[in-house]
Amino acid sequence: MAVLTVALSPYDRRPASPHGGPPMTMNPAFVSILMLLALVGCTNHRQTLLERTSSYVVYDMPARQVMKAAETILSERGYALLPSTDPMFLITPWKVSGNYDVFTHWSRVYVEGHKRPDGRFTVRAYHMAANMPARTQSLPTPETTTMTAPEEKQNIMPTVLLSTEPVLVRSARPNLRRDLNLEWAIMEQLDPDFAGRVKTQVDVYLAHSSSKRPGDVLE
Repeated sequence: MAVLTVALSPYDRRPASPHGGPPMTMNPAFVSILMLLALVGCTNHRQTLLERTSSYVVYDMPARQVMKAAETILSERGYALLPSTDPMFLITPWKVSGNYDVFTHWSRVYVEGHKRPDGRFTVRAYHMAANMPARTQSLPTPETTTMTAPEEKQNIMPTVLLSTEPVLVRSARPNLRRDLNLEWAIMEQLDPDFAGRVKTQVDVYLAHSSSKRPGDVLE
């Protein structure tokens, strides 16, 4: 069974399961998951809690297995991969959607894997996006696309992948952010059973939090 751990601290190596038997897929056990939820803050957004929890995951499995899962998720989301000499670094072409004569949304994804000194593995995903109003000469035209579905028509809500680097205008500076949603999807791909347990614990946490309303008296 693939094993995951939670990096609450670099020296945290507590037993993976309080019930014996095969090791759980995250270390420490569920009680520590609740502690982790407290660290990321009280929120009513279930998906946010799930994604923030996955950001603490450290993998006790081959690096290639983790990166392969990342490739699978990117493919499912419509992204291709650009050539890379580093097997621990994935980068996609620009994905463009919208109408070139009105408005287009540009996005690409980076995934970086890191081997820790203790032999374990972490993965970090980043999403870069930019919105481009109308057509400008700074943008590559659809003729430069390397991957375009045959049924797509120019200027009519295209979704294309561009391998060339655009020169974005000042008003369309790209925004780079941590893609916790992708990191969660990678973890769920590698161990869906554990992901289900985390969802259960998040639901319990949210139910417990919502039961404490302002003015309630704790017994």
